[in-house]
Amino acid sequence: MKLLHLSLLFTLSTALVLPLNRRPRSESTNTHTTSLLATKRGTVFDVDVAIGSNNQTFKLLVDTGSSDTYIVRENFSCLSRTTNMPLPEASCNYGPKTYKDSPTYQEVPDETFGVQYGDGIASGVMAYETITLADVTVRTKLGIADTSTPMGDGVNSGVLGLGYPCLTSAHPGEHTPNDTYFFNRAVYAPVFNTMFEQGKVEPYFSVALAHTPLNRTENGFGGYLTLGDLPPVERKGEFVAVPVEVMHNVPTNFTAGRRDRSYWAMTISAVKFGDAELFNDKNEYGKEAEAAFTTHSTAFQAFVDTGNDFSYLPAAIVDPVNARFEPPAVYNEKLGLSVVDCAAKAPVFGIELGGQTFYHQGEDLIYNTGKGYCVSGLVSSESVAMGNIVLNILGVPFLKNVVAVFDFARHEMRFART
Repeated sequence: MKLLHLSLLFTLSTALVLPLNRRPRSESTNTHTTSLLATKRGTVFDVDVAIGSNNQTFKLLVDTGSSDTYIVRENFSCLSRTTNMPLPEASCNYGPKTYKDSPTYQEVPDETFGVQYGDGIASGVMAYETITLADVTVRTKLGIADTSTPMGDGVNSGVLGLGYPCLTSAHPGEHTPNDTYFFNRAVYAPVFNTMFEQGKVEPYFSVALAHTPLNRTENGFGGYLTLGDLPPVERKGEFVAVPVEVMHNVPTNFTAGRRDRSYWAMTISAVKFGDAELFNDKNEYGKEAEAAFTTHSTAFQAFVDTGNDFSYLPAAIVDPVNARFEPPAVYNEKLGLSVVDCAAKAPVFGIELGGQTFYHQGEDLIYNTGKGYCVSGLVSSESVAMGNIVLNILGVPFLKNVVAVFDFARHEMRFART
C-alpha cells in the first residue's frame, strides 16, 4: 500500500530470538518459492500469478500493506485520480496483459470491489476464480477491476494483497461510491489465507527483497516470495520475533468495525543513526563506532509494507537522519521528499527490534527517480498524515536488508539480517 503523499488514513511489545527455522526445513525441492521482478529502479516488486483456467499468467505487485488481490479486466476504464475524467488505457501504466473471463470465473452476486490506496483507486466486481501462486492452486475470491486510476509500473496488472482479512475491500450491494471504499466492508478471506485455511501451505509466508543497484534502469531480479517456508537466501544470525499489534490510531470504520489486527504492525523500540564515516571498508561498524551513534529511544508503532517505495517514520527521526547524508539531503516542498546527491554517502541507519538492530545498506536509502535527481528513502510520516491519523511504515529500504516472515497462526513477524 503506497502513501505517495496522498495519505489515508499503537502497545509496547516484547520480542523473542528464535532459531532460524520454525521446524526442520524440508529437503524436498518442492518448496513454494517464486522469484520476484524488481521494476521502477528497484522500488516495486512483482510476482507471477496464474488466474483462471485459460492459461493467463500476470505480474502482480506484492503488497503486505493491503489485503485484496485484484486484476484489471480487458477494456477497463482508466480515470484521472484528480478529475475522475477518462484517460487512455495506457495512461494507467498497467502491463500488457489484462484479465479475460475464463470458464472458472464466477461473479459474486450483490457485491462490489472498490479499494483505495495512497496513490489511487481500483473498482469493479468480486468474483471466484482459480489462482496459482508459487505452485499452490486454490479457488478463491478476488477483485476484477473494470476501472482504475494510474497505478501500474508498466509490467504488473494488479496487486497481490497479503494483509489481514479486515482490510479487504469487498462491499455489499451493486454500487459503492468511490469516496466510501474505506468503509462498509464485506470481509472475506484473501488469497493466501484461503490457501492455508485449506491446508495447502503452512500459515506463514516470507519475503527477501534483493539489493538492487542504484543506477540500474532495466527491470531485473527482485528476490523471493516463499509460502509456508523460508526463501533460499543467506541469513546472518538468528530470527527476532515480534508480535503483530492492533493499530489503535486507525479508526474501526476503516477495519470493518473491528478493533483487530489489520496491518503487519509492530513496535520499533529504538532507531540508531550516525555519520557515514563510521562505516569501515567492509560496510560494517564495531562497538566503538556504535557508541558514537545517536539513539532515538522513544518507541513507536509501524507496519511493514512491501508495496511502499519509502519508509515513513517520525520527523524527529527522519529530519536528523536526512541531514547526515554527505552532502545533506534537502527537503523539496513541491515533491514532499528530500532530494539528495545521487553520489552522496548515506548515514548509518538502523531499526531496533527486540534488542537487535537492523542496519540498512547505504545504497538502499537513496532512490534514483530516473528524472535526473535522487531522493532519500526516508520520509516524515507527519508530512502525509490525514488529520490526526499518522501511520509509520517500514517499506522497501528496510525490507532489502532482512528476511521477513509474516505468520498468521502465531500473529507475529520474524526478521533476520541478510
